[in-house]
Amino acid sequence: MRWILAVAALAFWPSMAFSIDCPIGSYPSVDQWGNQACKPFGGGPPTVVQGTLDNCPIGSHPWVDQWGNRVCQTFQQPQQPTQQFYDTSKGCPVGMYPWVDNWGNPTCKRF
Repeated sequence: MRWILAVAALAFWPSMAFSIDCPIGSYPSVDQWGNQACKPFGGGPPTVVQGTLDNCPIGSHPWVDQWGNRVCQTFQQPQQPTQQFYDTSKGCPVGMYPWVDNWGNPTCKRF
């Protein structure tokens, strides 16, 4: 009976390990704090990080940007740029406009 449960757990492990949906042009990964993230194939910062503005991903904290948008901002690290994660589920936040990235994914870009 135990081996059946072990086989069943292994069969479902890949889907449980990365339940995050990544946009085209990125792949499931894990960031430096262990959050599920989507990294672009060309490198650079994650495009999507698991979490919400009410529950910021590990390594970030609630913040307000220069336009008054609620964001999750990463903690300052030596020689690392600070990143801000926005909620784009209801459209682009103030100070941004709709854009399409290199792979055709809808995104928001700063003015």
